[in-house]
Amino acid sequence: MRKSKLLIGLAVAATLALTACQGARGSAQETKAETEAAAESSAEETAAESEAEAEEKAADAEKAENGEAVVIRLGVPKAPPTLPLLHMADAGLLGDNVKIELDIWDAPEQLIAMVQDGEHDMFAFPLTVAAKLYNKGLPVRLTNVNTWGVTYFITTDPDLTEWSQLKGKTVYVPLQSSPPDALTQFFLNEAGLKVGEDVEIVYSTTAEISQMMAAGKIEYATLIEPQVTAAKMNNDQVRVAFSFEDEWKKVKGEDSIVPNAGLGTTEKFISENPELVAEFEAAYEESLSWVLENPADAAALAEEQLGLKAPLVEKAIPNMGLIYKNAMDAKTDLDGFYQLLNDFDPSMIGGKVPDETLYYSK
Repeated sequence: MRKSKLLIGLAVAATLALTACQGARGSAQETKAETEAAAESSAEETAAESEAEAEEKAADAEKAENGEAVVIRLGVPKAPPTLPLLHMADAGLLGDNVKIELDIWDAPEQLIAMVQDGEHDMFAFPLTVAAKLYNKGLPVRLTNVNTWGVTYFITTDPDLTEWSQLKGKTVYVPLQSSPPDALTQFFLNEAGLKVGEDVEIVYSTTAEISQMMAAGKIEYATLIEPQVTAAKMNNDQVRVAFSFEDEWKKVKGEDSIVPNAGLGTTEKFISENPELVAEFEAAYEESLSWVLENPADAAALAEEQLGLKAPLVEKAIPNMGLIYKNAMDAKTDLDGFYQLLNDFDPSMIGGKVPDETLYYSK
C-alpha cells in the first residue's frame, strides 16, 4: 500500500463537551441555547471575509495553476464518514497536487468552531448540525449523505423488548443534538416517555459509552458503529435491543433508511473551486465503494491514521451504513427526516426544514 499523503492534524485539545451527567431535557436545552447563540454570532463574524483569508485562497488558486500542492483541510470525527477519506488520500485519487488534511472533532461544538474559524474547507456533518447551521445563516452546503441507519440501542438487560420499559431508567447518549440524540428522544416520546421526567439522558463520548457498557457499568445506551461492535466484543452480555433503522421504518411506514451523516462545505468554497468539489465527490464515492469491498485494508488504514483497532473496524464496516448519495439526490430522504424532527422539536434543526439551497448538486 502506497504511503499515505494524508496529513492528519489531530489538533483537538479540548475534551468532549458533551460530558457525562448532562441529564434531562432541561440541561440539554441550555446546551442547545449556547450552541445556537454561538452559531448566530458567528453568522455576523463570517459575513465579511478577512483580508488574510482572501490572500490565502488566492495563494491556493495560484498554487493550483502552477501545479503546486493544494491542501484541503477537513473537520471530521473518528467515525464511518472518515474511512473513505483515508483511502482517497492513500490512493492519491485527487492527484499529486492535492493533499487532504484531517482535523478531528469529538463534539458538535468543536465542529461548529471549525466551520466558523475560516481555516477549514470541508466537514463531516451530523445532519442535524448541518441543518441548524444553515438555518442560522451560515453559508454551509451539504454535498452528500454517506452514513445511513448506523445507530443502535444496546443493553445488558435481557428483558428489554420495548421502549416503554425504559421508564425510570438512565440512558447514555453520544453527540448531543446529533441524529442519534434526536431520534432517541423521538422514539422515547413515541413510547409515551418524557425525557427529564420518565427517563434521564446522560451525554458522554462514543468511546466512553462503549467502554462503560463493556465493563458492565451502565445498562442502556444509544451508540453508533464501530463502538457498538466494540462493546459487544468486550462483553458477551451486550446486545442490540433496537436498530434505529428498523424503528425508523415503523415510524415512516415504508422501506426506507434513516439518514445520519454526510460531507459538506461552504458556498464560498464551492464557488471558488467548482471542479475540485466535483472531483472530490467522485473520488469520495469511489473510495466509499472501496471501503465496503476491502474492509481489511480499510481497517488497516483506520488503525494507522486514526488509532482505531483494525479487527474492530473490519468487523464493523458491514454495519456502518455506508451508502453514497449526492445531497440533492437524497433530498426526499432528508426532507422526511427533517420534517419528522421539526414536528417533534424544531430547535433540533434550527427552527424549520431547510430549503433545497442547502443541497449541493453535481
